[in-house]
Amino acid sequence: MDVKATWDNEDWMLNAKHILHWSASVEQDKPMMLLVRHSHREILRDHTEMVSAGLTHLGKELAIEVGKRIPAGRPMHLFTSFIPRCFETAEGIAEGFSEMGGEVIDIDPLPTLVGPHVLEQDVWKELHPNGENVTEFVNRWVGGEFDGRMEPFEDYEVRLTDDTVKRLTAVQENIIHVHVTHDLALMSAKRMILGRVLTRDDREPYLGGLGATIVDSGLQLFIASMNSTISICDSMDSSTKKSNNS
Repeated sequence: MDVKATWDNEDWMLNAKHILHWSASVEQDKPMMLLVRHSHREILRDHTEMVSAGLTHLGKELAIEVGKRIPAGRPMHLFTSFIPRCFETAEGIAEGFSEMGGEVIDIDPLPTLVGPHVLEQDVWKELHPNGENVTEFVNRWVGGEFDGRMEPFEDYEVRLTDDTVKRLTAVQENIIHVHVTHDLALMSAKRMILGRVLTRDDREPYLGGLGATIVDSGLQLFIASMNSTISICDSMDSSTKKSNNS
């Protein structure tokens, strides 16, 4: 299937469309952040391919298409997991953004976007290579099932928040930060934000994810799978409050 047919007809593209629609609604004089899952990748047949698989040709073209549709009124700085499928997604987004006249500052690897530290490699056997059970895996991790075998969820929460949302709140210039990551990191972020047990419906398809921008009261977060915004008032340590549905 070609890019246009996929974009127009595939249900799994809906969340990418949601986040792009939201990004177009953010005022051009406000910094913005996107945390997105990589684009369409090769099928992972076993755990040995989890760190090596890249994008399909369709995935590369879809990443470029997304880049073309991100408003180009601010410069873009991309951060990515160093795993090929994420780095290739970041390259595609940067290419599409540049084609539309946008300025790309750089693409930087960010270890936090690879995922949590794992102390015992057997933990990966609990996660399906293609991630079908990623929401259940995160819930089990939060519940302490992997204590001593991987980084505590609370520690990863601090690292991920510092490297994404707090990076956004610290910037002085008007900029777009794009973070390209995997299922596990993205679902971890959603568990942090939502503060509840995840369900399979929470899983983001390729190129779906989260958005954030600064508003007068603090932060506005957008969740593509819910097609809704959440306000975080005063600080990142405050409780969240759902503000509206779009």
